[in-house]
Amino acid sequence: MKSLPNEKQILEALIEAGRAHHEFQANYFGGVRQSQWAGWYSAYVLGRLGNFTTPTILTKLLEEVKEDENWFKNAAKSVIENIKDK
Repeated sequence: MKSLPNEKQILEALIEAGRAHHEFQANYFGGVRQSQWAGWYSAYVLGRLGNFTTPTILTKLLEEVKEDENWFKNAAKSVIENIKDK
């Protein structure tokens, strides 16, 4: 496993993943929300930042974050808090 990125790096990667996923949904699914979004985000983030955890763990963590206007920030914080000891 690669070393854990910092919270800012994870936040930036999640925001980029969100933009790319939004474009993907718009172009391939007519804007309909894809139920496997968290797996998509995980693959994007790990592809950008390296394998600092497994796709399964990252996907689960992202799915557990409450959806609100602070989702990206809360998700990055959750990743740091839940993976740093593993």
